[in-house]
Amino acid sequence: MNASVGTRQLSAAVAAEDTGAFAEVLRTETSESNSSIETSVCFGPFEFFPRRRCLFKAGQRVQLGGKSIDLLTVLAERRGEVVDKNELFSRVWRGIVVDSGALRFQVAALRKALGEDMGDDGHIKTVSGRGYCLIAARDRPRSLEQSAAAAEIGSPPQLPAPVEGMIGRDEAVRRISDLLKTNRLVTVHGPAGVGKTTVAVAVAHAEASSFAGDVHFIDLGPVASAHRLPDAIASVFGLPDQSIDPLPALLNHLEDRHALLVFDCCDHLIEPVSLIIERILHRAPQVSILATSRDMLSVDGEHVYRLSGLACPPDEAGDRSAERILSFDAPRLFANHVVANGYEIEITEADALLAADICRKLDGLALAIKIAAARVPSFGFPQVASSLESGSWLRWRGQRTALPRHQTMAAAIDWSYDLLCEEERAAMRRLSLCRGLLSLDEICDALSGTLPSRSDALQIVGMLVTKSLISFETAEGGGRYRMPNLIRSYALEKLQSPRSITITA
Repeated sequence: MNASVGTRQLSAAVAAEDTGAFAEVLRTETSESNSSIETSVCFGPFEFFPRRRCLFKAGQRVQLGGKSIDLLTVLAERRGEVVDKNELFSRVWRGIVVDSGALRFQVAALRKALGEDMGDDGHIKTVSGRGYCLIAARDRPRSLEQSAAAAEIGSPPQLPAPVEGMIGRDEAVRRISDLLKTNRLVTVHGPAGVGKTTVAVAVAHAEASSFAGDVHFIDLGPVASAHRLPDAIASVFGLPDQSIDPLPALLNHLEDRHALLVFDCCDHLIEPVSLIIERILHRAPQVSILATSRDMLSVDGEHVYRLSGLACPPDEAGDRSAERILSFDAPRLFANHVVANGYEIEITEADALLAADICRKLDGLALAIKIAAARVPSFGFPQVASSLESGSWLRWRGQRTALPRHQTMAAAIDWSYDLLCEEERAAMRRLSLCRGLLSLDEICDALSGTLPSRSDALQIVGMLVTKSLISFETAEGGGRYRMPNLIRSYALEKLQSPRSITITA
């Protein structure tokens, strides 16, 4: 291929933002240049090809100006190091004298293109008095053929579609994506209804290009027993049914692949899932795993990302305008779903204050917020807020097409409660009588009449924390424990209605 012709075609494709044309040029160039290798630089959901001056996010090209590309090229060359301002001026504006504000302008433009309008809380860091640094980056040799494939990647067919209009999770997606760059096993850990699956799916789409589209979603929710687990995983890859044990064939299939596997809803099969994941990581060194679970896997090499509820405004005096309240993620999600469910009356400041109160009582849990918001068009903000004082709201129904464990909050917690031993259930019911933050001594005292010794109490408390049924929060003078409002309402109802307690064999 004539080099000048290839360059003109590539430039035309890039200028037209035509990913398909770009991929075709790369394929043509690949066939006639013996698959030359270029090192791409990966950071977060982004992949940058310096030689071809192209930046991709999840397989889609990001539009950048010429100077922004020049700036990113220099920072990518020196990734992880502080690049002096004078060097940036000499490299980006060769032979031209410009005002010092030009560099700040280009850095701001590049940050905006990366979706980092908040400034230094992103991949490009300012080092006062010195310069700038591109962080959390790694490089990877990629042939032009691989780059062409990555350029064509949109949404891998193996993945569920990402949630439209996801609110308040961009930072979590970015941080988990960064963790996957240096950790082969990342577990998104959190309570029922917090949005673990939503975040994991978003991360999988963001990382699709980093794995050349070899990303697979494995929903373990419908898998009822451990002996069906290997078959369920193997079926995701289209492997034929095995008459004995499908695990060896699965490990052979994954051995040489550079892939991302998303294991969703691990908690009810935590031990067998952990064993299989450990074997995959040992046998397939290029496979990474993203898991979601209310319980920790406790596998060697696991990095846990604790996903908390969406941000709520503090319950204190200050700016209590509807605009400020709805700037917080939880009430904004609540208001969006109120409107989506047919509420056509303008949301007043009083409504916004009630929405904030509702979201605080729901601990910012996305599923609970959506279920409660659906009631507002029928009952209004005040009635929904007052209904949260009783446990009846736990059985409010959500989306008709949701998984059974997500149709009500009671069903969501049943999923966790039914997996507990009787000592853990008794501890939950006893702790439902306690409000607010408790020290370790206070929580052990509360359990003294339920468990035989302090060591038993410590063990049970630790298990309830790892299973997302009690939260541990750092505070002055040491850590504090709290049973989330949702869990407390559920456990209190169990305490008051013993016959409703589910006993598993």
